[in-house]
Amino acid sequence: MEATSMEAEFCTYVAPSMDYEDPISAHCTLSSRFNVLNLSESSSKPSMEAETCIAAPSTEAEEPTDVNPHQDDQSIPKVGMVFDSEDELYNFFQKYAYQIGFGICKMSTRTKGEGATRYYSLACAKGGVYVPKTKRVCQLSTKTGCKAKICVIAYGDGKCKISRVFLEHNHALSPRKSRFQRSHKKMGSYAKRRLELNDYAGIPLNKSFHSLVVEAKGYDNLPFGETDCRNYIAKVRQLRLGIGDAEALRNYFVRMQRRSPNFFYVIDMDDEGRLQNVFWADARSRAAYESFGDVISFDSTYLTNKYSMSFAPFVGVNHHGQSILFGCGLLSREDTDTYVWLFKSWLECMNGRPPKAIITDQCRSMQGAVAQVFPESHHRLCLWHIMKKIPEKLSGLAQYKTIKRTLKILVYESMDPQEFEDGWCKMIENYRLEKNEWLSSLFNDRRRWVPVYVKVFFWAGMSTTQRSESMNSFFDGYVNSKTSLRQFVEQYDNALKSKIEKETKADFESLNSSYKLITGFHFERQFHEAYTNAIFKLFQDELRGMVFCNCLLVKIDGVRHIFHVTDIVEGKHGDFKKRVVYTVSYDEVQCDIRCSCHLFEFRGIVCRHMAKILIEEDVKEIHSRYILSRWRKDVKHGHYLVINCYEDMVSGDEAKQFDHLCSKFYEVAQFANSREKYEYLMSCIKMAKEKLNDDSIWECSSNVNLIPEDVHHASVSTTKLLPPLQVCEGMENILQDQRSSIGMPNTRCEHGAISHNDNSFKHQFDLNQ
Repeated sequence: MEATSMEAEFCTYVAPSMDYEDPISAHCTLSSRFNVLNLSESSSKPSMEAETCIAAPSTEAEEPTDVNPHQDDQSIPKVGMVFDSEDELYNFFQKYAYQIGFGICKMSTRTKGEGATRYYSLACAKGGVYVPKTKRVCQLSTKTGCKAKICVIAYGDGKCKISRVFLEHNHALSPRKSRFQRSHKKMGSYAKRRLELNDYAGIPLNKSFHSLVVEAKGYDNLPFGETDCRNYIAKVRQLRLGIGDAEALRNYFVRMQRRSPNFFYVIDMDDEGRLQNVFWADARSRAAYESFGDVISFDSTYLTNKYSMSFAPFVGVNHHGQSILFGCGLLSREDTDTYVWLFKSWLECMNGRPPKAIITDQCRSMQGAVAQVFPESHHRLCLWHIMKKIPEKLSGLAQYKTIKRTLKILVYESMDPQEFEDGWCKMIENYRLEKNEWLSSLFNDRRRWVPVYVKVFFWAGMSTTQRSESMNSFFDGYVNSKTSLRQFVEQYDNALKSKIEKETKADFESLNSSYKLITGFHFERQFHEAYTNAIFKLFQDELRGMVFCNCLLVKIDGVRHIFHVTDIVEGKHGDFKKRVVYTVSYDEVQCDIRCSCHLFEFRGIVCRHMAKILIEEDVKEIHSRYILSRWRKDVKHGHYLVINCYEDMVSGDEAKQFDHLCSKFYEVAQFANSREKYEYLMSCIKMAKEKLNDDSIWECSSNVNLIPEDVHHASVSTTKLLPPLQVCEGMENILQDQRSSIGMPNTRCEHGAISHNDNSFKHQFDLNQ
């Protein structure tokens, strides 16, 4: 800045009234506050003369020193001060306002003459009169009519000058609370990128903000608050996901199908073009269904969003016993027609191949849709949902606790259908429950939910509560009832990527590690070499259970031997034990063995009772029919060949450059493990900052040398450093492309009439590939 001798004679100012809210003297410590501002990426710096009283950011921990802001006249605005740019003047006055304790704003702009000379003022934020925008009476106002301001003349050549100065305030000033002023709030690139990445990863914003507070060593050292973070993330989400929820969902589908032609989706709209129902499945889910689609679980009760749309995923079990997704639906209604639409869409997606077994809840509409679309599939009602309703349906009965205990014993402890039916009739008679409609409906549907009836079919180990619990855990931490559709499409991707990673890790562990054998029998080694670790561990649990088993040959019928195997079975809650006799038949000629516990039929794992007889009959090698391919670790499943189409967060080139620089900075910081290296690195950073802040270097020079002159052993780079890319235009083009791609000519369903892209589901997979 420059002030002529003539101007200096007229450089007068009115000292501000320092009516501090805090009981401290005018000689306040300001160095830490200036550090915060300097570290918040000021766009430009005033001249050295105007900064003489400002403490430069220190890299070492220093004891604070008392500084009187009025002792150095260069830090105080004066009439006649000249600046090279408007930004330089604004930053100078902003620093002055921060140290005094008030906010600033720009006002009263006017232009005069053809040279585009402009006149405006930078005033105290409390200046002017509050004009309410609404008729509500109870509204806070920050305006006090404060007259403090500086008048600025901005010339056509870019320079500007202070023409008038008024520094008298009519309100209290508080330097320690300057960070709350809107004009002093500024979020740096590092904080913005940190918030973006954490938001994309599903980390709650309050935790992200708290981590920034901890890193800055206190709230006082952050020039922004949690509300500013929420506002910034809201804007980022809008840019990333689009404006409308339905539009964002459709754009997501279009983008995914562009990346993977086998991505399948159907959108059902009403007569007014409003979103009604949605179904989609990615290429990997469709390929996985070829290997693990024998049993599926469908649940529409897990989640309902703010639009009252039920989230309805189709879930199966992979070869590690983990939940695997076969598609998802969002439903606006839960009637039979809606479920029929969804099941038909899903069946078409899976090339018309229905599952062998399906598990649903007790919804009558859903049962009707299953009977209509999957007539050949075994349909089972989820036991977890039924038992969960006991308090709701029976808590009003006088003998509720006794009835509840009796009901659970019948359901979980009955060994055969006859035992269950006899016990049920006895319970109804003893507690006079003949008129209870809920219990009557349960008994009529008993073949669809009671374990003794359904265990004769293969359910891939989907026991009473496992699938419901895993259904919740599949998306827990990613989506909830408050998640909008725009956020859902992102968090859905995150959940799927997390599941893919867990499956990949389990594959690696099964191929590179294994459990030790606990017996010397060859059939255990067969399972050891074939099964994944998770499934082999279940088989070993059965081997350990043989300790409680005793067998007795009771009958020989030709080549078939009949055994009674006595086992000690614990109650469901471990509160009692009882002896149970199971019947095992073994045919040596056909290598056929069966047990009345039906564990193999239900889960596909040889039970302890069968293992006991195999040992008793000295069977060396078990038949391959008892080693299911769906549990094997050496099978190349089709979904392994499908490239993961779930993209990372769309980032502009500027964000990618920023991430790359941060990773390099962390890498270089690890080498600064001595005082000499630390000082050298800080000198490099200081020199780089000076050159990066000097716009004239980048405008006039095409080759900038960033290597310190005292470094002789390092070669000087001749690579031209380009200016930062203009990412704003690129983002606008991306958003424009997304907006123009929402026509969806081949992927629309109107009024329930499905119209798909025929090429989206023609790809076949060979399980032995």
